Amino acid sequence: MEKAKLSPGQFFSLILLFDTGTAIIRILAVKAEKDAWMAILLGLAGGMLIFSIYVSLYRLYPKIPLSGYIRAILGQRLGWLVGVLYILFFIHGAARDLREGSDLLITSVLDQTPEIVVSAVMILSIAYVLNKGIEVLARTALIFAVTLGVLAFISNILMYFSGIIEVNRLLPVLGNGLLPVWNIALKQTFEFPYEELVCFTMLLPYLNNHSRKGIRAGFAGVAVSGMLLSYSSATNIAILGTQISERATFPLLYTISLVNIGDFLQRLDVFVVLTLIVGDFFKIAIFLYASIMAATDLFQVPNYNRLVFPFSIIVLLVSLMLSGNFAEQIEEGDLLLVTVFLLFGVVIPLILWITAILRKLVSKHRKE
Repeated sequence: MEKAKLSPGQFFSLILLFDTGTAIIRILAVKAEKDAWMAILLGLAGGMLIFSIYVSLYRLYPKIPLSGYIRAILGQRLGWLVGVLYILFFIHGAARDLREGSDLLITSVLDQTPEIVVSAVMILSIAYVLNKGIEVLARTALIFAVTLGVLAFISNILMYFSGIIEVNRLLPVLGNGLLPVWNIALKQTFEFPYEELVCFTMLLPYLNNHSRKGIRAGFAGVAVSGMLLSYSSATNIAILGTQISERATFPLLYTISLVNIGDFLQRLDVFVVLTLIVGDFFKIAIFLYASIMAATDLFQVPNYNRLVFPFSIIVLLVSLMLSGNFAEQIEEGDLLLVTVFLLFGVVIPLILWITAILRKLVSKHRKE
């Protein structure tokens, strides 16, 4: 592994930017209609449980990443094979986010730019930062998290003074009862975006000098990101209503475009575009870094930097071979959420944790 250290604040920022990513500019749980924000909050409880599995594995193996303790738990051969599958999973995650981010940018602001140009610029920028090390990425994340926080605060103040927020659009709360909201939470927001946090199992060992504070910061990052997604959903519905929010490709972009104070302060779309670029940048970077570090560990590569640009090119090529358009991308994502992401984000980590606990108990019993 790279010799690096992450502070609690940096770890919090990475999780916050990763979790919100491109999700914050879309509306999640649209089938819950006015109660979409509540479905996201219910899903947050599942996200905390999922992250607690990763933390439990980290506490059992604090000095090695996922690719290391997979082999320790499952044995060298089976563990190595599962580790390779995780490399492919991380590469696919990075490629999907690169394609999604490129599609969003092209649709919203760069409609005359070829997709390969947008994707290439983004992935090469990410490769450059990763080549400098995870600490550089983490310090950059802290700066951007603060910057986006300030922009979000300003945007909300302007939306309030524009008089475009109508809280009545969120009423009645639970108009169709709790059961439909709960079902949507189980099928959608319980998994997304929290299953993707499995790539942080490759970063947790960097917290060794601040493990307790770092873990608390990680849980805080998951909680804050979930609440931000819920708040964003509620704001979109309060301004646009459920029908427009459901039909709009990027509700937050449409929402912020309605801000108009005295015909002077308007067209604040740049805030949302910046949020999109930054969030997608860090999400792709973390997926890509996880795949590189897993490959470095499994294939005993002496220096991870050798893999940065080759893996970046692979991610770029895979992203270009994915779905034909954004609608297909979302449809495929919904299917992958309850299959591939569920397998790698929840099922395998849970099996690893149970197996590790049982082995520990058996070993303790034999000693007695």
